[in-house]
Amino acid sequence: MLELGYNGVRKHQKIEDERFLYWCDVKGLMVWCEMPSAYEFGDEAVNAFMAQWSEVVLQNYNHPCIITWTPVNELWGVPAIKTNTRQQNFTQAIYYLTKSLDPYRPVIVNDGWDHTISDIITLHDYEEDGDVFFERYSQYINEILESKLYHNFHRTAFADGFKYRGQPIIISEYGGIAYNNDDSGWGYGKKVNTEEEFIERFEKITTAIKKLPYCCGFCYTQLTDVQQEINGLMDIDRNYKVDAEKINEINTRSVSCLYK
Repeated sequence: MLELGYNGVRKHQKIEDERFLYWCDVKGLMVWCEMPSAYEFGDEAVNAFMAQWSEVVLQNYNHPCIITWTPVNELWGVPAIKTNTRQQNFTQAIYYLTKSLDPYRPVIVNDGWDHTISDIITLHDYEEDGDVFFERYSQYINEILESKLYHNFHRTAFADGFKYRGQPIIISEYGGIAYNNDDSGWGYGKKVNTEEEFIERFEKITTAIKKLPYCCGFCYTQLTDVQQEINGLMDIDRNYKVDAEKINEINTRSVSCLYK
């Protein structure tokens, strides 16, 4: 991760091992801690989630590498946050529970879309065209934040009854590029045929995000292939699929922020 030019990692749907967190503390790699999702919303899931999430926060909050708590991702296990008052109440309860256990770190309750209460507004978008990406988030960000315009095809930034209150904004999922020579799985958008095509697309969409003056950060999908999801910068055995130095240069290159 450090060789690729990243200063942090979002551990997706996984509570990480203590050894990993220790080495992140030592090496200065920032970590988003994210809870695995329940399959179905209901009394059992609410009770189990509250108890287990409390244990996770108390177990790990002394690791300085952890900078963010993310209890829910993309409505997984809580599918009707946008319109359902009970599920909205659940997300708010998780937020305040987390804040009561750790008042210092930001909490992102539903990463990606349909936010209720959240310290950071995170948006997931797998647009593959860098120019389209930049136009969407430079010209229409106000409409996106007002939930008047969809992002990621059919998603709104906020759940019904909630609105933007000036929080920092991060593009916390984008990219997902896969090679066309691997029929075993999928990526996001069209697959590419060569490393040159991979690097070109990666550079355009990453640069588009870095040019947005209000955007505080970005998280690429993803570090390694995972079973059928073959959109990693490395394969499942941790071998680089692209030139790490080229990815590092793009990630660390200074880009002027501007609006189109």
